[in-house]
Amino acid sequence: MIARPTSSLGASAFHRQPGHVLIAVALPLWLAAAGLVAAVEEPSVEPAVTLAIDAEKPMVEVEQGNGTVTVGRLEHIDATEVRLAASPAGDAVTVPVERVRAVRRPAVVAGGPFKLVLTLVDGSTLSATDFIWDGKLPAILLRPEGRIELPAARVRSIAWPTAGGGGDVSMRWQGTIPEGTESDLIVVGNDESHEFVECAIAAVSADTVTVVLDEETIPVKRSKVIGMQWLRANGSNTDANAPGRIVVALDGGSVRARRVEWTPDALVIDGEIRLPATLLAAIDYASGRMVGLATLPAEKVDVEPWFGGLSRDAGLASFFAPRPVPVRANGADGGQEGSGVPAAGGVPAAGAGVLGMIMRPRTVAVWRLPPDSRRFRATVAAAAGTQSSDGAIVSVSVDDQEVFRRQVDASAGDSPAGIPIDIDLTAKRRLTVVVERGGGIGGAVLLSEPVIER
Repeated sequence: MIARPTSSLGASAFHRQPGHVLIAVALPLWLAAAGLVAAVEEPSVEPAVTLAIDAEKPMVEVEQGNGTVTVGRLEHIDATEVRLAASPAGDAVTVPVERVRAVRRPAVVAGGPFKLVLTLVDGSTLSATDFIWDGKLPAILLRPEGRIELPAARVRSIAWPTAGGGGDVSMRWQGTIPEGTESDLIVVGNDESHEFVECAIAAVSADTVTVVLDEETIPVKRSKVIGMQWLRANGSNTDANAPGRIVVALDGGSVRARRVEWTPDALVIDGEIRLPATLLAAIDYASGRMVGLATLPAEKVDVEPWFGGLSRDAGLASFFAPRPVPVRANGADGGQEGSGVPAAGGVPAAGAGVLGMIMRPRTVAVWRLPPDSRRFRATVAAAAGTQSSDGAIVSVSVDDQEVFRRQVDASAGDSPAGIPIDIDLTAKRRLTVVVERGGGIGGAVLLSEPVIER
């Protein structure tokens, strides 16, 4: 929504309702009247930041696609291999990247508190204590461990703490940006009452945000700014599970990548984002190799409910057929789908953020496996949770050979997270999931995060 003048130019000329966008006409006067314009600064060179590099090679776990886990000190990572240093107990270990599922640092000391959250165009986030950009060179995030350098073109938005917010960073204003905004924005005010100022963001220093309004360059006091957003297209392949996508977990955020390099000197992502090596918490190589079972067309589905003829009714067939559903982080049906972005210190479970699947008793579903499939992973539980009164028997076969069978109900003593399924698919062609009655008329089951890892 655009806030328009009602009487005269100046701060009083604008309606002050949250979510309004201030048009460029007379904005320099409005900014000055509102006390937002900073004194003109002489160009200065930002103080040099000394990188705090941990020369010691960190202890990590390297998990391979076949389930093998190797522990050792990380020597380097490049586009082709992960290498662990030699130890008194053995030689150096080199694992080709295509065989690596994840690299994890078991012990990561969380930093913070941080003073800002930066969001990249692909939805990745980074936390830091300060942000600097001169309008030309790469943007810089400052942290106690050192500096993060990244192309400014990959930055979508920045959020700072608001006055009275207890020092916490809030991005609630992002949900109120008017549709159809066609310029950069700076956000002034607080969570409850803020204004969006349309402009071109030209530079950011420790004290000012330099913007261009109607061809006039204006320095705005950064202490009055709670957020900025650049007009940028969404990054391609923003899905964490897109082909080739790697998720890098950091202390204070995560970044999606296509290439990761690490030495004791630096962590480099896609050859253009450079971070202190000590920020690495985990790398999930498998995220870009996942195929959600719910998104894979079934080769065959045969459903016969308790009242057999019902599945042949066009209006009921879809109810009894396997049904994709969003799954919350605790595995419950419904709610917000997982983000797939790992917390610091770990990587998401295989398939985090993918659709789950509801299957009812007397259902047989067959899928043809994608080429180079390696493993099938999922968690199965009663769809009704602890309220389930009837059970089911779930079996999984690979190329007509049964490899998994379990009773699933609320009284089976299973954990709330359900029963894990982890099956080798090497050189296999078909996957079959069968749900049978396990008591009474049988209860529906929920497959959480069912994925095929390639």
